[in-house]
Amino acid sequence: MSDGSNPMRWDCTRRGCFNQLRRPKIERFAACFPGRIAMSDIDATVEVNGHFVFLEMKSHQGDIPRGQRIYFERLTRLSDRITVLVLSGDAETMQCEALRWIHKGYLSDWQPATLDDVIRLLNKFANWAQVQGAVA
Repeated sequence: MSDGSNPMRWDCTRRGCFNQLRRPKIERFAACFPGRIAMSDIDATVEVNGHFVFLEMKSHQGDIPRGQRIYFERLTRLSDRITVLVLSGDAETMQCEALRWIHKGYLSDWQPATLDDVIRLLNKFANWAQVQGAVA
């Protein structure tokens, strides 16, 4: 039985840069959409009992790019079952410095947070979501 871990199985030293070789080149779809609208990549997502958390990692505590912020605000207005968690830190080491969330279209301010804080928050979300009514 799996514990749910999903480690990256790609060996960059043996197979090359994952981003260059396997990440979809979503910029190829830019001409499909009006104006400056572009597809957004999301770093991670999870669903528990019909409740969703989308995770986005940033290397800074600055503003979220305008288009991505609008996307996240509109996405979370679709349902109170959708939340976006934005982390500031180092994706390689998973050292976290701060987090902010977007829920029901509201963007919170940055709050200091460590990786342990994020893990506690996600555990709390998972426990809460398991006792909520599932989506039919």
